[in-house]
Amino acid sequence: MANEIAGERGAFTSQAQQSWMLPSRYYTDADIQEREVEAIFKCSWVKVGHVCDIKEPGDYLTETIAGQPVMAVRGRDGEVRAFYNVCQHRGHVLLKGRGKLKMGITCPYHAWLYDFEGTLKNARLTDDVPDFDTSLFGLKPLPLAISGGLVFVNLSPAAEPFEIGYEGFDATIGEHLDGMENYTRIASLEYDIAADWKVVVDNFSEGYHIPVAHPQLSTLYNTAQGSAVHGELFSHFRNSGHAAYQGMQLDENEPYLGWTLWPNLCMLSLPGSKNLIALRMDPAGMGRCHERVDVYGEVDPDRPENVEELLKLFAEIFNQEDIALVESVQRGLSSDGYDHGRYIVDRADSWFSESGLHKFHTRVLHALGDLA
Repeated sequence: MANEIAGERGAFTSQAQQSWMLPSRYYTDADIQEREVEAIFKCSWVKVGHVCDIKEPGDYLTETIAGQPVMAVRGRDGEVRAFYNVCQHRGHVLLKGRGKLKMGITCPYHAWLYDFEGTLKNARLTDDVPDFDTSLFGLKPLPLAISGGLVFVNLSPAAEPFEIGYEGFDATIGEHLDGMENYTRIASLEYDIAADWKVVVDNFSEGYHIPVAHPQLSTLYNTAQGSAVHGELFSHFRNSGHAAYQGMQLDENEPYLGWTLWPNLCMLSLPGSKNLIALRMDPAGMGRCHERVDVYGEVDPDRPENVEELLKLFAEIFNQEDIALVESVQRGLSSDGYDHGRYIVDRADSWFSESGLHKFHTRVLHALGDLA
């Protein structure tokens, strides 16, 4: 075991029940965060959107991954492509937000024009420039994958296919949220959080805290049930909602679902409607992260109030409770009075223990090269 992951009381090990957690320096050291940007965020599949944002040719969306502006555009041939969102003339950012293009992608600086497939079609006043070859100035492409209706981009030109690390993920979406590719984006929320991105993913990776820290949420599902599926780079948790829950109209055994996808995507689907809440955490400086939340779903005409209640529960109660928790944890991680604790893992390897937390930390250490 590498010396780098020993703490003041013991070392991280591959056996969760014998292992100490990550030492606090993994959440408070600026050098480690810089390594994470290079070793994790610049070579991993990161969610940038949903196919509902890019249905027709010319539809586009933009995002930022590890400080890099990226775009996804549906071409006239129906294919979705990803590019760096940067003009190849002087580097001006080309597009903002989401929208629909008519003729092509026009740079707002000098009006260089690219088609939806990234080819430079027109560059003003270049007729007199010797040996100017438009084919040398196409937009820089990026690997793109679509799975379960979600759109992912990878900054590494040598990225392995999405299916290699996330094999089975699409099946978990299809089994429980059939037709999710036809969902619409109901809402988007953004939060600046005073906690390292891993603290937020840590919190989502375990249900051990829920009965204590989320008293209302704990009445929504049945703690006596539940199952977990762990892929190489994702985990999926399933439970069922209580029909007696007072907040929404629920039938018996409606699914309560959760996913974590490496590195920074956490998702849940609450009972009561067809929905998916996707949270993406990005580093935003030492001890801080930016959380982007997209809510996708279908409005049930028989229970339209459930979607409104869903948004209220998440935005005003569950997520606010979680933000208070993770910001408190970050303050504690920065204290001289704490270094690391022990994983609380049950024999069933369930979500109600911290087995998912240990799996996430294992992936972090492997990516950084700190796990021998």
